[in-house]
Amino acid sequence: MKKTISMISFVVILGFLVWFFIISNLNQSSSKQEITQLEHMGDECVGISEKAVIGMTPVVEFQKLELLSRKANVLKNCMADRGFRENPAWRKYVEPLAKINASKQNISFDEAIETMRKADMLLFKKQPQRPLYWLASKR
Repeated sequence: MKKTISMISFVVILGFLVWFFIISNLNQSSSKQEITQLEHMGDECVGISEKAVIGMTPVVEFQKLELLSRKANVLKNCMADRGFRENPAWRKYVEPLAKINASKQNISFDEAIETMRKADMLLFKKQPQRPLYWLASKR
């Protein structure tokens, strides 16, 4: 009788431990988000673009714009080297928005597009109802 009770206790404890480890592993795997190749390459290229301008200290407004443009150019070249390009769907999506922004802010259409480009090229995670700037190139 004592053997049966200890065997049942052992099985119950073992079952509880197995259940605990399974639940714990499910929670850990669902809380960790898988980093996509785009996110990984994007993070690398952002780091490279930051290093490209690390020694520059802008004094006047023109130099601040030049610094931002240099960072964007380095990022764009880095992403191209890693197999990503501008997504035509992104361009199609932002053109109407750029026209509205251009008229509201009294700027050119090209400047509105460029402002949106510089902001969106830093987004590497899928956005709801908005295409990503980057698209993997077909090689």
